[in-house]
Amino acid sequence: MKIYTKAGDSGKTSLIGGIRIEKFSEQIESYGTIDELNSATGVAIELLKQITPAEGQTAARDAMVEVLDDIQCRLFTVGSILATDKGQWEKYWATTDLAAWTAETEGLIDQYTAELPELKGFILPSGSLLSAQLHVCRTICRRAERRICQFVAQNNMEGAVCEQVMKYANRLSDFYFISARKALQLENKSETIWKSKK
Repeated sequence: MKIYTKAGDSGKTSLIGGIRIEKFSEQIESYGTIDELNSATGVAIELLKQITPAEGQTAARDAMVEVLDDIQCRLFTVGSILATDKGQWEKYWATTDLAAWTAETEGLIDQYTAELPELKGFILPSGSLLSAQLHVCRTICRRAERRICQFVAQNNMEGAVCEQVMKYANRLSDFYFISARKALQLENKSETIWKSKK
C-alpha cells in the first residue's frame, strides 16, 4: 500500500462518508489539531518513561503511562469522528461512549488533585521537561477545543455525539493541567509560582 495517493494534490481531502472538502476548512483544522495533540502526547509518554521517579512513585508513573496511552487511542477516535461528514456523526459514532471517557477523566482529575498540594497561585509551565511538555499538550488541547467549537457553531450542529466531543475536549485540557502538576510530584520537583512583573 502506497503512503501517497495524490488525491489531495488539488487542495481537497475526503471525509468518512465520502464527501471532499477544502483542506483549510474549520473541520480539517479541528481534527488536524487533535492529531497534533496526539503527537504531543506521544512525546510526553516517552519523556514519562525516561524519568527516574521519586521514592514510592514508580507505580504512579507507570499508571500515568497507561492513562496517556489510553488517551492517545481515544484521541485517534475523536479525530475520526471529526473526520466524518458532519451529517453522519450519529450514524457512525452513536455507540462510542464519550460520556464514559469524560467521567473517567473527571475521576482522574479528582484523584490527582487529592494527591497534590493545594494550588495557591498561578503556576508557570515549567519545572521539568516532562511537566512543560504536558503543559504544551494542555495548550494544544485548548486550541483543539476552540477549533471544534468554531466548527460546531458555524455549522449549527447538534446531537449527542457533537455535545460529548466538546465536553471530552474540555475535560481533557483540565487533565493535562493536573497531570503536569502530578509529573513534578513524580519527579520530586517544585512548581514555579507566577509573580507579577510591573
